[in-house]
Amino acid sequence: INAEYGEHRTNMSELERLMPVSYRRLLELQQLVDSYGKGDVSVINQIIGLQEQLAGDCERLDILVRKEPAAKRHNSKYRYDQLIQESRALNAALQKYHRQHNEREKEERERSELLDRQFTANDNSDTILALDAALSFNDKVTHSDRGLDRLLDTGTQALTQLREQRSTLAVSYCFGGKHFSPVLSNHLIILWCY
Repeated sequence: INAEYGEHRTNMSELERLMPVSYRRLLELQQLVDSYGKGDVSVINQIIGLQEQLAGDCERLDILVRKEPAAKRHNSKYRYDQLIQESRALNAALQKYHRQHNEREKEERERSELLDRQFTANDNSDTILALDAALSFNDKVTHSDRGLDRLLDTGTQALTQLREQRSTLAVSYCFGGKHFSPVLSNHLIILWCY
């Protein structure tokens, strides 16, 4: 029984020793991630090293928490879960900062390329636009429009001539010897004979 107690005591002391060390590493990692988020890229190697150490600690803590006696396992598991959640939150923040840093670098690179670019005049081959089809279509539409205008003018002239002929026919028929009286009804001349 003493041997088992001593073994348990060894596991317990390792858990008690490793948990605060892991939290210190987590706090140090948080400070490094914050400085990386502010633009300090020199800390990336330290961040990677601390992440690896923290991942190793978490694996070892997982094993040690499972070996805890049932009475203390709940409390140890709770502290371990908090450590894991905070570690995941820091990893998410690090990924966000890393993505922002990459976007910033890309924007700076594109801006630099744009400012350094030497602009030249365009070649004729680059500026030729395929306007033949559009010009042809425009010509056809213009020609059709003129044709419709001519057609409307012709129709208007024909109607004007018909009106003039109506009054000429009515007057000449009346002089034929009979008495006729023209009456307009719905734009038609109706001649009544007496």
